[in-house]
Amino acid sequence: MVSRILKNKRLSLVSSDKRSTPSWLSQRKGWIRVVEAFFAIVLIGGVIVIVTSQTPDNNQDSASGIYDSELAILQSIELNDSLRADILSPLLDAALPLELSDSAFPASVKTEINNKIPAYLACNARICTITEVCVPSHASSNVYIKQVTIFANLTINNPRKLTLACGLK
Repeated sequence: MVSRILKNKRLSLVSSDKRSTPSWLSQRKGWIRVVEAFFAIVLIGGVIVIVTSQTPDNNQDSASGIYDSELAILQSIELNDSLRADILSPLLDAALPLELSDSAFPASVKTEINNKIPAYLACNARICTITEVCVPSHASSNVYIKQVTIFANLTINNPRKLTLACGLK
């Protein structure tokens, strides 16, 4: 009986039709094709991810990056009590509005702005009274402007606007 089973298995492996394959080999071929299809999809997906990630993503050119840089500079000035006091100083009343390049512009504020400006930006600042339109002059065609209002401290109640205009160099 055992020899008959072995003989039947041998017969099932070798058939008269040379194109047919044993059942265990055809099942393996099915799994191999599934694995091949999976790897083909993964390979195509990987190529798509690589191509899309290599598109130029110049954070320097994006408006949101420039606005974030401006906002960081203005907030550092706005939250620093000594810089706020320099901007609110009554000594500036006669000279307002002041550009960053003016000699009467507070030196500490000018230093803070110049130290925090990223290398790819050219910026100009202006201090104005609260009622003025406060737009700094700028040479670039694409100018990104952010503005903060500096309000009173304990001794001075004379609100001012500090505007920062930046463009790409």
